[in-house]
Amino acid sequence: MYERGEGVRRFFLISLLCFMLIFPGLAEPAGERTCRLVLMEDEGFTADCYTLAVPRLSTAEFTLTLEEGYVLDGCDDPAFQILHATDGTIRLVLPEVRYTQAVHLLLHASPAVIRYMANGGQRHDGGDPEEAVVMPASAAHIRPNTDTGRLFYRDGFTLTGWNTSPDGTGARTGLGSRVNADKNPMLYAIWQKWTDPEAFEVTSFRDGWAIVSCRSPDETVCVPETIDGLPVRAILSGAFRDAPLRELVLPPSLQVLENSAFTHASVRTVTVSDTLLSFSDYAFEDCPDFQTLQINAVLPPVYSGTYYDVFCDKMDRLMQLEDQPKLVLFSGSSARFGYDSAAIDAAFPELDVVNMGVFAYTNALPQLDLIRRFMHAPDILVHSPEFDASQRQFCVFSTLDEAFFKMIEGNYDLLSLLDLRDYGQVLTAFHSFLRSRDGMDARSYDVSPGDYDEDGNPVPESSYNSYGDYVVFRPNSPDDSPVYGLPVRYTPQAFPREALIEPLNRVYRTFLDLGIRVYFTYSPRNRLALSEDSTEEAIRAMDDHLRACLCVPVITHPLDSLYRGMYLYGTDNHLSTEGVQMHTRALIDALSGQLRMENGQASQDETEKEETP
Repeated sequence: MYERGEGVRRFFLISLLCFMLIFPGLAEPAGERTCRLVLMEDEGFTADCYTLAVPRLSTAEFTLTLEEGYVLDGCDDPAFQILHATDGTIRLVLPEVRYTQAVHLLLHASPAVIRYMANGGQRHDGGDPEEAVVMPASAAHIRPNTDTGRLFYRDGFTLTGWNTSPDGTGARTGLGSRVNADKNPMLYAIWQKWTDPEAFEVTSFRDGWAIVSCRSPDETVCVPETIDGLPVRAILSGAFRDAPLRELVLPPSLQVLENSAFTHASVRTVTVSDTLLSFSDYAFEDCPDFQTLQINAVLPPVYSGTYYDVFCDKMDRLMQLEDQPKLVLFSGSSARFGYDSAAIDAAFPELDVVNMGVFAYTNALPQLDLIRRFMHAPDILVHSPEFDASQRQFCVFSTLDEAFFKMIEGNYDLLSLLDLRDYGQVLTAFHSFLRSRDGMDARSYDVSPGDYDEDGNPVPESSYNSYGDYVVFRPNSPDDSPVYGLPVRYTPQAFPREALIEPLNRVYRTFLDLGIRVYFTYSPRNRLALSEDSTEEAIRAMDDHLRACLCVPVITHPLDSLYRGMYLYGTDNHLSTEGVQMHTRALIDALSGQLRMENGQASQDETEKEETP
């Protein structure tokens, strides 16, 4: 509903536009043809201005801000470009204005919402805490992000996350992490009461306190956010040494965890916020039971819209299809740029396709552990490790790194799915990630990687399709020359069995044990970007070596994956759009042949079994 003044303003704008359309010459300065555009006001948005007067054939631009709960579908003039900015605004751009016109936006109210209950807390907006706060669910991702804790407060308690049940026994979601919003969920604030401040010995630290020691015998310790009105800023070395606690909740006010702060503590689950400044794994040295780290987002994301952020979107699709038969494509960015998943889907209609490729220069192990959690028999995993990052791609290391946290920033809950007893450098990598954010502009969870191309430029149409393929058109390169000049070895000696292949086999067996079919394929590469000793004879020997040592079938040949440089774009392993079609056809043929062979063998085995008396 509009106030009376708004209705008068809208009537005036319409009347002005009609006057200009009927008598355009009266409103133009002498000499230069001027076109006027009037952005018609409506519910759901505000604009920096509603009328523009620009020279004919020049560019006109409006900047829009959508109101909560509204989605922009387009404009009545298809010549307008719609560009999403990182600050949440939208640029409506007409490159060549040709005539005076009215501009109508096409918007609709987003039907999906998330309802939040204070569950014992108070609302920051002063509303009735017994009534739900209703927030629109962003359409930027399959699973929208939850509120980061701005809605409620409760004296003497720390908000540790959201839950579908008020007693905390339902599905948990961390602050800022993603939730299924297809049924307009009700999420309850889950509060942890502060441990009695008398249990802590403190000393002055910066503008607040540092914990010197804790005398609480409880298995759950929630460090207070404030003591005597001052914030708790640090936990000093030895403060929780040999502590019997099993669950630890650290407040968002905390900035420093000194080395050896929790040495020999029996802690199993730790909840922290992304406001920590100084800490490392040495804070929890000799804590063999430390299994789960739950990170609550207090700060806005900074990697939204980048290629790192697409990992969370791909995990959303994988989770959505958990109970469906599926074919998962995994590698680094060569998979992100390497497949036409719609064609693969058409070739194997009984399987839903998910392209999980994102970034090769981070450890593949945690990614594969997360992927496996949402796969079941008879799913298929097609793995195409990139040889220029072989140690990371073959899961040689069990450490986390900064890039992994960049990939899960949009959904920190993914980290809580990993058993940290299997990993090292977890907190050190998290600290490095938080340092990487220093000085970066805050973004919004409502920004999608599909809003930008690989170089960070806004695009009018999504740069990713629903499968996870990067679909911006990429022309063939003008010649076959390598881009980086970093030759990769395609020789059997480059893949020692114990040091490189067996770590990957151990990961493959975790899939095979669940009845998931796993196939090894070669990732694309410029055939000129190989080492001098990577002769055709050496490449064939490498292939024989991998086939003999891997515990899963190798279904393609390396020579078929070495492309002319013209079929690559910008790097030595990112395919052009034409190269994608070639690579996809090769995979479809190889996988079809492998499955036919396996089905034929299975039929033969079944026949022999029936004929055996």
